[in-house]
Amino acid sequence: IFSQAAAETHRFGMSGYSANNPPDAGILEWQDRLSSAEASLKDGKFFDGVQFINASMEAYSKVLGEDSDRIVKEPMAFVEEFGGKATLEQKQVLCTMYEVRGDIISGLGAKKRAALDYQCAQSLGSAGATLAQKRSKAEAAQKQTPAAGKVPVTVITGFLGSGKTTLLNRILFENHGKRIGIIENEFGEVGIDDSLIEAGPMTTEENIVEMNNGCICCTVRGDLISGLKKMVKNGEKNDKAL
Repeated sequence: IFSQAAAETHRFGMSGYSANNPPDAGILEWQDRLSSAEASLKDGKFFDGVQFINASMEAYSKVLGEDSDRIVKEPMAFVEEFGGKATLEQKQVLCTMYEVRGDIISGLGAKKRAALDYQCAQSLGSAGATLAQKRSKAEAAQKQTPAAGKVPVTVITGFLGSGKTTLLNRILFENHGKRIGIIENEFGEVGIDDSLIEAGPMTTEENIVEMNNGCICCTVRGDLISGLKKMVKNGEKNDKAL
């Protein structure tokens, strides 16, 4: 059992563990989740991958004594502060994490954030030509993204009974000539509001997506991204853009 763990820790330059001195739960946690992130990246499962890599980085941050999420949310500030006092082994781990995260985020289309993750990896001492190419490619893709290609989004929120569903039904029934897709974030385990949305002239199964018991919060939600991509894909497939 520990020979496998030792091989895994050796990969990141962390030796000294044995059956009598095994790695603690925090170390095993970030390693397991990093391995899951790399596997998801390899399989093209970017939605799952971003959850795994974020969890891995946050777990490793705690191992380093940083009890915050700056490693993910404020990566450059974290690297600038921690990079000077980090050991070579710790820098190697962080370089791997930021590069993997950059690859996953790039797969999701977030080129600006991917470039930032690659920059963090370079700031920690990774001078590989491949990493430099990834960063350059992400920055170039970011500049080429046309602003006109963006789809406007309106967020309807409010307390229970405030009239959100009523407003939504009014929009669906009005003949305004616009194509509207709906993503409903249902709070309970059993959907309620989706049954209250009336089948107006604009309503089809393709332009309504429901998420159950989900808080979007500050984390990239896989089902949210999946819902958005599903709508865009259906629009392109049927030549009916939102």
